[in-house]
Amino acid sequence: MTGARVRAAKGQGGLLREQLLDIAGQLLDDGGGDAVTIRAVATSAGVTPPAVYLHFASKRELVHATCLRVWSSLFIELEAVSQGVPDPVTALYETCVAYIAFGLRHPAQYRLVMDGEATEASRQNEDACFRYFRDKVAACADAGVPVESTTETARLLCSGVHGAVSLLIHQDRDVWPPDTARYAARAASATVHGALLTASHAPHPSTSTVIRSG
Repeated sequence: MTGARVRAAKGQGGLLREQLLDIAGQLLDDGGGDAVTIRAVATSAGVTPPAVYLHFASKRELVHATCLRVWSSLFIELEAVSQGVPDPVTALYETCVAYIAFGLRHPAQYRLVMDGEATEASRQNEDACFRYFRDKVAACADAGVPVESTTETARLLCSGVHGAVSLLIHQDRDVWPPDTARYAARAASATVHGALLTASHAPHPSTSTVIRSG
């Protein structure tokens, strides 16, 4: 009967949920947030909309679950690049490179979670990112880097990497730099050097300052 609720086989509900998230993720990558609808996901999965509602109470919940599933891999990636790096400043740099690269690989998810309508999940994720960077700054301070405020320095780092991602993902890809890996590396270097250079004081920029720091 048309419109009948489709139930997953016993013990298969988790599999269907993951399938729905896979489909929603593909729709998001192809067409952005507007492309992800309950009906579109149901049609692609070969089920009726009520079957989707068994797992997600609304489109908003579906979209954010899709985004946050990708975001859950971020901290694994950040730890992978910084783990075992003895110099905390280098570890911080590698973390920033990985963050920017992550955002550029997942532009739709990044826009929705970090720049879209705020949700509790988004706020929790932003807070987790900030705390992660603050811990990295604290490690630099523990190693002797003069840091007046780990919180303020972490804010500068977050603004730097977030800005590097946002600058590109809000533009068409054909205007992105041809070598995004080089872009991520330079943006991360500028962010780390700038944040740590002013971590103990905030001098006005001057030619002599730039030459000395170089």
